[in-house]
Amino acid sequence: MPKLNANNAILILFVLLSLFLAGCKTRKSVENTALVMESMEMFSSSPSVVQPRTSLSGNLRLTINIDGKPLSAKGTLRIKEECGVQIGMTALGVVEVASLEFLPENLRIIYKLGKEYTEIPYSDLSFLQQTGIDYRLLESVLMNRAFSPDGRPFVQAMNEMSYAVEGDCITATTRETKGIVYKFYLDKATGELVQSEGLHAGGGKVVCSYSDFRTVDGVTFPHTILLSIYGVGSDVSLQFALERVDMDDFKFTPRRISSSYGKLNAQQILKSLGNM
Repeated sequence: MPKLNANNAILILFVLLSLFLAGCKTRKSVENTALVMESMEMFSSSPSVVQPRTSLSGNLRLTINIDGKPLSAKGTLRIKEECGVQIGMTALGVVEVASLEFLPENLRIIYKLGKEYTEIPYSDLSFLQQTGIDYRLLESVLMNRAFSPDGRPFVQAMNEMSYAVEGDCITATTRETKGIVYKFYLDKATGELVQSEGLHAGGGKVVCSYSDFRTVDGVTFPHTILLSIYGVGSDVSLQFALERVDMDDFKFTPRRISSSYGKLNAQQILKSLGNM
């Protein structure tokens, strides 16, 4: 088990004091207290909490599945904190033919071969509304980060979460925030965050699972990320199979859309991409 630093020790002592003042005196409560101690120690020292992850770039194979209709392509992935998630799809692994961008304000699909594009505010995507996904959540799950729903640092919100042991994982479940409850699964053997879940009161669900962890230049990161969004009557999944990962900082610039491009809806563009 990783050694506690001063901040983590103070945090755990605070939780123990809260439990003591609440009258936790039975054997069951003592066992729960021990679970809370172990869980908070692991979460507070997990790479998904303590490692700074503000930039990510790499090569990948992306598979998009919308209501059972798959589309797969090679490409690149670039994520810059608070700026955007940019996925470039390439032909023959060389020429970029399309770009999928999740920006703080909206979703953009740019089909360069057909000179077509679409821009969609997140508020117009019903399946995202039904699952509570916004840009901040999307960025966090793709960066393999444990996060606090109200925007506070994760370690500050930990004492308000409930903990359990489920198989090989310790789980942390948040309080309901804006109709959504989030749950994080931490592998007991490695301390890595292996799954994040969000359950919306309206019936939607988000699940992001992580596997194939590798360490490059002292940074451990999953090379396979599967993000599944279950709306009401619509399912979307994106699988990222990363061939290369780079955490170095870079300047983020959204793709330029030429005035000669025609504006279409997302379904038309995805259909065109599927016929490539």
